[in-house]
Amino acid sequence: MTETEAQRQKEIQQAEELLFTGPQALGFVKGLFQGHFVSDWVMPYPRIAAAEQPEIDQTLGELRKFLDEHLDPAEIDRQADIPRDVIDGLGRVGVLGATAPKEVGGRGFSQMANCKILEEIGSRCASTSVFVNAHHSIGIRALLLFGTTEQKQKWLPKLVTGEWLGAFALTEPEAGSDAANVQMTATPSEDGSHYILNGEKRYITNAAIGQVLTVMARTPVPGKPGKDAITAFLVTPDMPGFEMLEARMPKMGIRGTVTSRFALQNVKVPKENILGPLGKGLKVALTVLDFGRTTFGACCTGGAKTCLKLAVAIRESNSTKRSVTFIS
Repeated sequence: MTETEAQRQKEIQQAEELLFTGPQALGFVKGLFQGHFVSDWVMPYPRIAAAEQPEIDQTLGELRKFLDEHLDPAEIDRQADIPRDVIDGLGRVGVLGATAPKEVGGRGFSQMANCKILEEIGSRCASTSVFVNAHHSIGIRALLLFGTTEQKQKWLPKLVTGEWLGAFALTEPEAGSDAANVQMTATPSEDGSHYILNGEKRYITNAAIGQVLTVMARTPVPGKPGKDAITAFLVTPDMPGFEMLEARMPKMGIRGTVTSRFALQNVKVPKENILGPLGKGLKVALTVLDFGRTTFGACCTGGAKTCLKLAVAIRESNSTKRSVTFIS
Protein backbone atom coordinates (compact mmCIF):
# COMPACT_ATOMS: atom_id res chain seq x y z
CA MET A 1 0.00 0.00 0.00
CA THR A 2 1.42 3.38 -1.00
CA GLU A 3 1.59 6.32 1.41
CA THR A 4 -1.21 8.08 -0.49
CA GLU A 5 -3.46 5.01 -0.32
CA ALA A 6 -2.72 4.69 3.38
CA GLN A 7 -3.71 8.33 3.88
CA ARG A 8 -6.99 7.74 2.02
CA GLN A 9 -7.75 4.73 4.19
CA LYS A 10 -7.02 6.84 7.26
CA GLU A 11 -9.46 9.52 6.06
CA ILE A 12 -12.17 6.92 5.49
CA GLN A 13 -11.50 5.37 8.90
CA GLN A 14 -11.75 8.76 10.59
CA ALA A 15 -15.00 9.47 8.77
CA GLU A 16 -16.41 6.11 9.84
CA GLU A 17 -15.40 6.78 13.43
CA LEU A 18 -17.41 10.00 13.32
CA LEU A 19 -20.42 8.04 12.13
CA PHE A 20 -20.30 4.94 14.24
CA THR A 21 -18.51 5.64 17.50
CA GLY A 22 -18.49 8.04 20.43
CA PRO A 23 -17.60 11.71 20.67
CA GLN A 24 -15.59 13.47 17.99
CA ALA A 25 -11.82 13.41 18.47
CA LEU A 26 -10.32 16.66 19.69
CA GLY A 27 -8.98 18.62 16.71
CA PHE A 28 -6.13 21.11 16.83
CA VAL A 29 -8.09 24.39 16.79
CA LYS A 30 -10.87 22.99 18.97
CA GLY A 31 -8.19 21.94 21.41
CA LEU A 32 -6.78 25.46 21.55
CA PHE A 33 -10.19 26.81 22.52
CA GLN A 34 -10.32 24.26 25.32
CA GLY A 35 -6.81 25.02 26.51
CA HIS A 36 -5.08 22.00 24.94
CA PHE A 37 -2.23 21.99 22.43
CA VAL A 38 -2.77 18.79 20.42
CA SER A 39 0.63 18.79 18.77
CA ASP A 40 0.30 15.49 16.92
CA TRP A 41 -2.36 17.05 14.64
CA VAL A 42 0.13 19.56 13.20
CA MET A 43 3.63 18.22 13.94
CA PRO A 44 5.63 17.20 12.11
CA TYR A 45 4.44 19.65 9.47
CA PRO A 46 2.58 17.66 6.80
CA ARG A 47 4.26 17.27 3.43
CA ILE A 48 3.30 15.57 0.20
CA ALA A 49 4.68 12.03 0.09
CA ALA A 50 7.88 11.71 -1.91
CA ALA A 51 6.34 9.02 -4.11
CA GLU A 52 3.40 11.31 -4.94
CA GLN A 53 5.43 14.47 -5.62
CA PRO A 54 6.51 13.71 -9.23
CA GLU A 55 2.93 12.94 -10.28
CA ILE A 56 1.47 16.04 -8.65
CA ASP A 57 4.26 18.15 -10.21
CA GLN A 58 3.40 16.76 -13.63
CA THR A 59 -0.32 17.39 -13.09
CA LEU A 60 0.34 20.96 -11.92
CA GLY A 61 2.43 21.53 -15.03
CA GLU A 62 -0.36 20.27 -17.28
CA LEU A 63 -2.89 22.32 -15.35
CA ARG A 64 -0.88 25.56 -15.64
CA LYS A 65 -0.46 25.03 -19.37
CA PHE A 66 -4.18 24.44 -19.82
CA LEU A 67 -5.16 27.45 -17.71
CA ASP A 68 -2.68 29.69 -19.53
CA GLU A 69 -4.18 28.72 -22.87
CA HIS A 70 -7.89 28.38 -22.12
CA LEU A 71 -8.92 30.16 -18.91
CA ASP A 72 -10.17 33.75 -19.21
CA PRO A 73 -11.30 34.85 -15.73
CA ALA A 74 -12.49 38.29 -16.86
CA GLU A 75 -14.68 36.78 -19.59
CA ILE A 76 -16.07 34.23 -17.16
CA ASP A 77 -17.06 37.07 -14.84
CA ARG A 78 -18.57 39.12 -17.69
CA GLN A 79 -20.60 36.23 -19.05
CA ALA A 80 -21.39 34.79 -15.59
CA ASP A 81 -20.57 31.34 -16.95
CA ILE A 82 -17.70 28.85 -17.05
CA PRO A 83 -17.49 27.52 -20.64
CA ARG A 84 -18.06 23.82 -21.10
CA ASP A 85 -14.72 23.42 -22.88
CA VAL A 86 -12.99 24.67 -19.71
CA ILE A 87 -14.87 22.11 -17.62
CA ASP A 88 -14.00 19.35 -20.08
CA GLY A 89 -10.35 20.40 -20.01
CA LEU A 90 -10.24 20.30 -16.23
CA GLY A 91 -11.67 16.79 -16.46
CA ARG A 92 -8.96 15.71 -18.89
CA VAL A 93 -6.20 17.07 -16.66
CA GLY A 94 -7.68 15.06 -13.77
CA VAL A 95 -8.75 17.96 -11.57
CA LEU A 96 -12.38 16.83 -11.26
CA GLY A 97 -11.43 13.46 -9.81
CA ALA A 98 -8.14 14.35 -8.11
CA THR A 99 -8.62 12.34 -4.90
CA ALA A 100 -10.87 9.63 -6.31
CA PRO A 101 -9.32 6.14 -6.52
CA LYS A 102 -7.60 5.22 -9.76
CA GLU A 103 -9.86 2.18 -10.05
CA VAL A 104 -12.78 4.47 -10.95
CA GLY A 105 -10.77 6.81 -13.16
CA GLY A 106 -9.53 9.27 -10.53
CA ARG A 107 -5.96 10.39 -9.90
CA GLY A 108 -5.71 8.95 -6.39
CA PHE A 109 -4.13 12.10 -4.94
CA SER A 110 -4.04 12.94 -1.26
CA GLN A 111 -6.06 15.82 0.17
CA MET A 112 -2.85 17.81 0.50
CA ALA A 113 -2.02 17.37 -3.18
CA ASN A 114 -5.56 18.42 -4.05
CA CYS A 115 -5.01 21.62 -2.07
CA LYS A 116 -2.04 22.41 -4.33
CA ILE A 117 -4.31 22.02 -7.34
CA LEU A 118 -7.04 24.24 -5.89
CA GLU A 119 -4.47 26.86 -4.86
CA GLU A 120 -3.27 27.07 -8.47
CA ILE A 121 -6.80 27.48 -9.83
CA GLY A 122 -7.70 29.95 -7.07
CA SER A 123 -4.70 32.10 -7.98
CA ARG A 124 -6.30 32.67 -11.39
CA CYS A 125 -10.09 32.53 -11.17
CA ALA A 126 -12.27 32.49 -8.06
CA SER A 127 -15.32 31.24 -9.96
CA THR A 128 -13.50 28.26 -11.45
CA SER A 129 -11.92 27.31 -8.14
CA VAL A 130 -15.30 27.42 -6.36
CA PHE A 131 -16.85 25.34 -9.15
CA VAL A 132 -14.17 22.67 -8.78
CA ASN A 133 -14.43 22.76 -5.00
CA ALA A 134 -18.22 22.36 -5.12
CA HIS A 135 -17.99 19.43 -7.54
CA HIS A 136 -15.09 17.50 -6.04
CA SER A 137 -14.47 18.58 -2.46
CA ILE A 138 -18.12 18.42 -1.36
CA GLY A 139 -20.18 17.32 -4.39
CA ILE A 140 -18.74 13.81 -4.64
CA ARG A 141 -16.94 13.67 -1.28
CA ALA A 142 -19.77 11.87 0.55
CA LEU A 143 -19.79 9.26 -2.20
CA LEU A 144 -16.02 8.80 -1.90
CA LEU A 145 -16.14 8.48 1.90
CA PHE A 146 -19.44 6.76 2.60
CA GLY A 147 -20.62 5.23 -0.67
CA THR A 148 -21.03 1.49 -1.03
CA THR A 149 -18.97 -0.39 -3.60
CA GLU A 150 -22.02 -0.57 -5.85
CA GLN A 151 -22.72 3.17 -5.52
CA LYS A 152 -19.12 4.08 -6.33
CA GLN A 153 -19.04 1.82 -9.38
CA LYS A 154 -22.31 3.28 -10.64
CA TRP A 155 -21.72 7.01 -10.09
CA LEU A 156 -18.01 7.80 -9.84
CA PRO A 157 -16.62 6.92 -13.31
CA LYS A 158 -18.57 9.70 -15.01
CA LEU A 159 -18.23 12.12 -12.11
CA VAL A 160 -14.43 12.00 -11.93
CA THR A 161 -14.10 12.88 -15.63
CA GLY A 162 -16.58 15.75 -15.57
CA GLU A 163 -19.01 14.03 -17.92
CA TRP A 164 -21.35 14.30 -14.94
CA LEU A 165 -21.08 17.09 -12.36
CA GLY A 166 -21.81 16.86 -8.66
CA ALA A 167 -23.47 19.18 -6.14
CA PHE A 168 -23.96 19.18 -2.39
CA ALA A 169 -27.47 20.21 -1.32
CA LEU A 170 -27.66 21.10 2.36
CA THR A 171 -28.73 24.76 2.55
CA GLU A 172 -32.42 25.66 2.87
CA PRO A 173 -34.39 28.78 3.81
CA GLU A 174 -34.06 27.76 7.48
CA ALA A 175 -30.81 25.78 7.36
CA GLY A 176 -27.35 26.97 6.39
CA SER A 177 -24.78 27.55 9.09
CA ASP A 178 -27.29 25.75 11.30
CA ALA A 179 -26.91 22.49 9.41
CA ALA A 180 -29.01 20.55 11.93
CA ASN A 181 -32.12 22.59 11.06
CA VAL A 182 -32.79 20.85 7.72
CA GLN A 183 -36.53 20.80 7.01
CA MET A 184 -36.71 18.75 3.80
CA THR A 185 -38.47 15.47 4.56
CA ALA A 186 -37.93 11.95 3.28
CA THR A 187 -40.85 9.62 4.01
CA PRO A 188 -40.36 5.88 3.49
CA SER A 189 -42.80 4.12 1.17
CA GLU A 190 -45.04 1.42 2.61
CA ASP A 191 -43.03 -1.36 0.97
CA GLY A 192 -39.73 0.22 2.01
CA SER A 193 -38.39 0.33 -1.56
CA HIS A 194 -37.97 4.09 -1.74
CA TYR A 195 -38.28 7.42 0.08
CA ILE A 196 -40.50 10.34 -0.92
CA LEU A 197 -38.67 13.66 -0.64
CA ASN A 198 -40.36 17.04 -0.21
CA GLY A 199 -38.87 20.47 0.41
CA GLU A 200 -36.70 23.24 -1.01
CA LYS A 201 -32.96 23.85 -1.27
CA ARG A 202 -31.26 27.14 -2.11
CA TYR A 203 -27.78 28.56 -2.71
CA ILE A 204 -26.66 25.20 -4.08
CA THR A 205 -23.55 25.51 -6.27
CA ASN A 206 -23.67 23.44 -9.50
CA ALA A 207 -27.28 22.34 -8.93
CA ALA A 208 -28.54 23.55 -12.32
CA ILE A 209 -25.66 21.94 -14.23
CA GLY A 210 -25.16 18.87 -12.04
CA GLN A 211 -26.31 15.33 -12.74
CA VAL A 212 -25.80 13.92 -9.23
CA LEU A 213 -26.76 15.80 -6.07
CA THR A 214 -26.07 14.76 -2.49
CA VAL A 215 -29.26 15.88 -0.72
CA MET A 216 -29.87 16.04 3.01
CA ALA A 217 -33.40 15.29 4.27
CA ARG A 218 -35.14 14.21 7.47
CA THR A 219 -36.14 10.58 7.84
CA PRO A 220 -38.19 8.98 10.64
CA VAL A 221 -36.16 7.14 13.27
CA PRO A 222 -37.25 3.46 13.17
CA GLY A 223 -38.98 2.39 16.38
CA LYS A 224 -39.22 5.94 17.73
CA PRO A 225 -42.52 7.53 16.66
CA GLY A 226 -42.33 11.31 16.26
CA LYS A 227 -38.54 11.40 16.08
CA ASP A 228 -36.51 12.01 12.96
CA ALA A 229 -32.89 12.43 11.88
CA ILE A 230 -31.04 13.68 8.82
CA THR A 231 -30.10 11.21 6.08
CA ALA A 232 -28.02 11.74 2.92
CA PHE A 233 -29.47 10.76 -0.46
CA LEU A 234 -28.17 10.66 -4.03
CA VAL A 235 -30.71 12.53 -6.19
CA THR A 236 -30.73 13.16 -9.94
CA PRO A 237 -32.55 16.05 -11.70
CA ASP A 238 -34.38 13.66 -14.03
CA MET A 239 -36.40 12.21 -11.15
CA PRO A 240 -40.11 13.18 -11.48
CA GLY A 241 -40.95 16.03 -9.11
CA PHE A 242 -37.54 17.70 -9.28
CA GLU A 243 -38.20 21.38 -10.09
CA MET A 244 -35.52 23.98 -10.71
CA LEU A 245 -36.97 27.20 -9.26
CA GLU A 246 -34.04 29.49 -10.03
CA ALA A 247 -31.19 28.13 -12.11
CA ARG A 248 -28.76 31.02 -11.65
CA MET A 249 -29.24 33.17 -8.58
CA PRO A 250 -27.57 36.60 -9.11
CA LYS A 251 -24.40 37.32 -7.14
CA MET A 252 -21.98 40.22 -6.77
CA GLY A 253 -18.92 37.97 -6.94
CA ILE A 254 -17.87 34.52 -8.24
CA ARG A 255 -20.40 35.22 -10.99
CA GLY A 256 -19.19 32.32 -13.11
CA THR A 257 -20.46 29.74 -10.65
CA VAL A 258 -23.99 28.37 -10.96
CA THR A 259 -25.85 28.95 -7.69
CA SER A 260 -29.36 27.52 -7.75
CA ARG A 261 -32.64 27.09 -5.91
CA PHE A 262 -34.74 23.97 -6.44
CA ALA A 263 -37.68 22.08 -4.96
CA LEU A 264 -38.49 18.40 -4.58
CA GLN A 265 -42.18 17.54 -4.75
CA ASN A 266 -42.95 13.91 -3.95
CA VAL A 267 -39.68 12.79 -5.52
CA LYS A 268 -39.25 9.03 -5.22
CA VAL A 269 -35.65 8.13 -4.38
CA PRO A 270 -34.69 4.43 -4.24
CA LYS A 271 -33.42 3.20 -0.87
CA GLU A 272 -30.25 2.15 -2.70
CA ASN A 273 -29.46 5.86 -3.05
CA ILE A 274 -29.01 6.39 0.69
CA LEU A 275 -25.43 7.50 1.44
CA GLY A 276 -24.07 6.22 4.71
CA PRO A 277 -26.23 4.89 7.54
CA LEU A 278 -29.85 5.95 7.87
CA GLY A 279 -30.13 8.94 10.19
CA LYS A 280 -26.41 9.78 10.10
CA GLY A 281 -26.69 12.48 7.43
CA LEU A 282 -25.65 15.33 9.72
CA LYS A 283 -22.35 13.61 10.48
CA VAL A 284 -21.95 12.91 6.75
CA ALA A 285 -22.58 16.58 5.96
CA LEU A 286 -20.23 17.98 8.58
CA THR A 287 -17.46 15.56 7.61
CA VAL A 288 -17.82 16.48 3.94
CA LEU A 289 -17.77 20.20 4.76
CA ASP A 290 -14.53 19.75 6.67
CA PHE A 291 -12.88 18.51 3.48
CA GLY A 292 -14.40 21.38 1.51
CA ARG A 293 -13.10 23.96 3.97
CA THR A 294 -9.50 22.84 3.57
CA THR A 295 -9.58 23.06 -0.22
CA PHE A 296 -11.57 26.29 -0.15
CA GLY A 297 -8.86 27.69 2.09
CA ALA A 298 -6.35 26.66 -0.59
CA CYS A 299 -8.42 28.53 -3.20
CA CYS A 300 -8.33 31.67 -1.04
CA THR A 301 -4.59 31.27 -0.45
CA GLY A 302 -4.02 31.20 -4.20
CA GLY A 303 -6.12 34.33 -4.62
CA ALA A 304 -4.30 36.10 -1.79
CA LYS A 305 -0.91 35.30 -3.35
CA THR A 306 -2.06 36.79 -6.64
CA CYS A 307 -3.27 39.95 -4.89
CA LEU A 308 0.08 40.29 -3.12
CA LYS A 309 2.01 39.72 -6.35
CA LEU A 310 -0.01 42.40 -8.17
CA ALA A 311 0.34 44.86 -5.30
CA VAL A 312 4.12 44.39 -5.23
CA ALA A 313 4.35 44.81 -9.00
CA ILE A 314 2.39 48.05 -8.88
CA ARG A 315 4.51 49.39 -6.03
CA GLU A 316 7.76 48.49 -7.77
CA SER A 317 6.67 50.01 -11.06
CA ASN A 318 5.88 53.29 -9.27
CA SER A 319 3.92 54.24 -12.35
CA THR A 320 2.38 57.30 -10.73
CA LYS A 321 5.84 58.69 -9.83
CA ARG A 322 4.48 59.71 -6.46
CA SER A 323 6.36 59.11 -3.27
CA VAL A 324 4.81 57.05 -0.52
CA THR A 325 5.08 58.19 3.05
CA PHE A 326 5.00 55.58 5.78
CA ILE A 327 3.92 56.73 9.20
CA SER A 328 5.01 54.51 12.05
